Amino acid sequence: MRGILVPTYNEAENIRELIPRIRQYLPDAKIIIVDDDSEDSTAEIARKLDAIVFVRKGEKGLGSALRFGLLKGLELGFEYLATMDADLSHDPIYLPKMFEEATKADLIIGSRYIEGGKIENWPLKRRIISKGANMLAKTLLRIDVKDNTSGYRVYSRNAIEVVKDCKNADGYEFQICAVYKVKRAGLRIVEVPITFRDRSKGKSKLGSEKILNWFVYVLKLSLGFTS
Repeated sequence: MRGILVPTYNEAENIRELIPRIRQYLPDAKIIIVDDDSEDSTAEIARKLDAIVFVRKGEKGLGSALRFGLLKGLELGFEYLATMDADLSHDPIYLPKMFEEATKADLIIGSRYIEGGKIENWPLKRRIISKGANMLAKTLLRIDVKDNTSGYRVYSRNAIEVVKDCKNADGYEFQICAVYKVKRAGLRIVEVPITFRDRSKGKSKLGSEKILNWFVYVLKLSLGFTS
């Protein structure tokens, strides 16, 4: 059984468009929405579109939402669970290929930085931050993955069992922790090229404080001070 996990916070406009687009490519897939108590009816819209919706009260953070959703996926019996952003930057057109590759590996990453991958409409500042973050992760953690920070992924049950230990990675750092844990467990990682498009609706949740938290986390992880 295949599922798609989408963390949300105030993504009403985007989720209204995203869910039908996912079903265009995967009509039978189950869609799980983990909503951090949005104020714009995101959860209500998702329910009307027949998604499985979990609303978390008092909890914020991409990483904790992903961990919560992945664990729910285990409970619900999914063999494979994709994760993607709600802001339409991850095109559902790649889902069939990513799930196909998941039958041969434990973590599939939709990659912007391998041959065939690219980024559209991103400002220079975001490109520099992304490239720098990937370079830092590869250097400090010795991970031979081109796009460690991509949130567009497919996890097998084995991979979910491993990454559920990323208990201190509540923000964007969860992506790094997950790759690190999967790699250390000896599980196979495959990157699939995607075109990433910057959001056209709503506001990015990535601010300077979250970037700093990410950097501190990666440094601690490289030194063995966190998990």
